[in-house]
Amino acid sequence: MLNKIIDVFSFGLYLSYHLLEVAMKILSFETISNKKDLLTAFLRSRLAIVDETNDPEEALDLVKFYDYDVILLRLSEERLGDLDIVRKLRLGRVRAPIVAVARAMNEAARLRVLQAGADDLIVDALSHEEIFMKVQNLIRRSRGFQENALRIGAVEINMNAKKIYAKGKPVTLTKKEYQIAEILALRKGVVLSKEAILDHLYGGLDEPNPKIIDVFICKIRKKLQALGVDDFIETNWGRGYMVIDHRQEAAPADTSHRTHGNPHDTHARAIA
Repeated sequence: MLNKIIDVFSFGLYLSYHLLEVAMKILSFETISNKKDLLTAFLRSRLAIVDETNDPEEALDLVKFYDYDVILLRLSEERLGDLDIVRKLRLGRVRAPIVAVARAMNEAARLRVLQAGADDLIVDALSHEEIFMKVQNLIRRSRGFQENALRIGAVEINMNAKKIYAKGKPVTLTKKEYQIAEILALRKGVVLSKEAILDHLYGGLDEPNPKIIDVFICKIRKKLQALGVDDFIETNWGRGYMVIDHRQEAAPADTSHRTHGNPHDTHARAIA
């Protein structure tokens, strides 16, 4: 009896520990549920929050209210009618990349999927790990990062190793602190509210007070400042936090300085 209690308690700690590590938010759409399919379970084991639906209208509503990193469309050659949701998502100007996943698919069907507007198509993957890595890489590229590491100013974030470096030196962050830094970095230039950050961390499960985000941000800043980086995370008062690559800000400024002799050009850039 005591062993069973210990096992239940240990499982509870394990589950709580992993739920607190989540950073990637995924919407999975499949019209016919397959209880034998283990992809969703695997993605959750890799600390992703996965919302599932088999209702096209519900899927369209969910993308209006939540900021998903990617939308997974589970397809088969027999159910290509599901492609209609891709067109509706594109008409709704959904920014999240759409990835179609299928066990097998002929060339004609693959072309239909891509023509419908899917950003990528994963067919006959050797493992769930392969799907996970491809999805993660697509998310990174969709956010404007072509390399495996996210480089913003003097900060480098290695998404595979889950490590951060400031001016080449490792930064010791807790899992929560790392996740917040990664979430903001992937959305550089975009203000995220504390509630949005919490949603990515907890997925609506037992979310703490939003003020906890202020505490995490303060700790991240102090650790970066200790290594000489004090401009990684900016506060947008009343709205939230954001990451800005100040190197990109400097480039237009230098250009305007070089072309200050032509006021028409400067005015055109200001309007744009």
